[in-house]
Amino acid sequence: MNPLVIAAGWLALGLVTSAFLRRPTARLVAIVPLAGAALTLFVARSTTAAVPLGGLSAISGLDRAGQGVLVAAGLSMVLVILLQPSVDPSMGRSIGVVGAAATITIASNSPLITGLVLAAAVATLVLRWVDQAPGKVSLAAGRAAGTGTAAILAASPLLPLTGFTTGERPVVVAALLATGVAALLAVYPLGGWAAGVIRTLRPIEIAPWLILLVPVVLLVAERIPGGVLGAGTPVFEHVLLVVGLGSAVWGGIWAVRGTDQTRYGRVFMADIALCVAAIEGPPVSPALTGALIILVTHLTLAPILLRPRDGVLVWPRRVAWALLSGVPPSPAFWGRLLLLEALAAGNVGSTIAAVIAMAAIFTASVMACAIRIRPLAPPGWRGRVADVAAWLLVAVGIAIGLAPQSLATFVFGH
Repeated sequence: MNPLVIAAGWLALGLVTSAFLRRPTARLVAIVPLAGAALTLFVARSTTAAVPLGGLSAISGLDRAGQGVLVAAGLSMVLVILLQPSVDPSMGRSIGVVGAAATITIASNSPLITGLVLAAAVATLVLRWVDQAPGKVSLAAGRAAGTGTAAILAASPLLPLTGFTTGERPVVVAALLATGVAALLAVYPLGGWAAGVIRTLRPIEIAPWLILLVPVVLLVAERIPGGVLGAGTPVFEHVLLVVGLGSAVWGGIWAVRGTDQTRYGRVFMADIALCVAAIEGPPVSPALTGALIILVTHLTLAPILLRPRDGVLVWPRRVAWALLSGVPPSPAFWGRLLLLEALAAGNVGSTIAAVIAMAAIFTASVMACAIRIRPLAPPGWRGRVADVAAWLLVAVGIAIGLAPQSLATFVFGH
């Protein structure tokens, strides 16, 4: 099955559900990511990974890692929708566009196509955020995230770098690509927009970016081959290493200092920043494995932690935070340990910054576990189903902690 067919399925279902669903049937929006994950699961895998710098061969196919990211993200998005106290049926449009863009991004070898589909996804999300919360925060999200897609588009005419591996051209391309990755993954100094929308919007509004777009952009950033960038390779790697570590420390500190409503978003951003720093740092094998373990952990626990704190799912939430804390044998412990091992291969400064960020994330997770809220009985059969689903997700998180590399290999093929 061609990835374009999968993308068309995401887009068509998203438009149909947003047009025809009403409040009583709004949870049927979950059909969009469920169908997208199902189509992706049965697609024929490509033997080579698509690299957005590889030339102008357009859409090639989905490799094992890309397929695993899209299936896991789609299933996570389904559970995010089902566990929310209320859902707006118009969300289907955003989910469909972002899911389609994520599919094409993973399968594309063309930098121009990659930039265009990411621009479409960002524009759709930002327009919805502006509609939901008009103001400086949502406009800032449009400017910063739009800058990221614009930087990738600006780099596309200069790619591939055949015959231009030295000189100014590779450096300019590397700087543009690093800017695009940093803006889309909300890595400081271009990541303040995500902190603003996390504080302002409902968690369900942030989920398409957090669940569907971030894992794809992270995987694409890892796939940008150093040899293709030539003399620009140190620029790309060093910029993302420095801003990734700085963003991880900053995000961890604000996860401790911030409100409970924004804590999970801050922890997520800190973890992603650590992943960016590690996979763009020294070329050692533990980095990608650790990043994939962190990704699958967040995709498993995000449906619980993105639900507003309302007295429902109190104990599953506490266990989920414990699994994110980094206390062994939680899955976050193994993922961050591998990231730390990769960063320690570089220099002492990277190690110290990573340890500070991880300590802050641990403190924020303990604080989240310690908050006392009176548990409420889940209302009706839907509440009981949500409670069972949350505990099943917790069980999956525990399983990841007991066999982290096996689960990462099962999902991503690494």
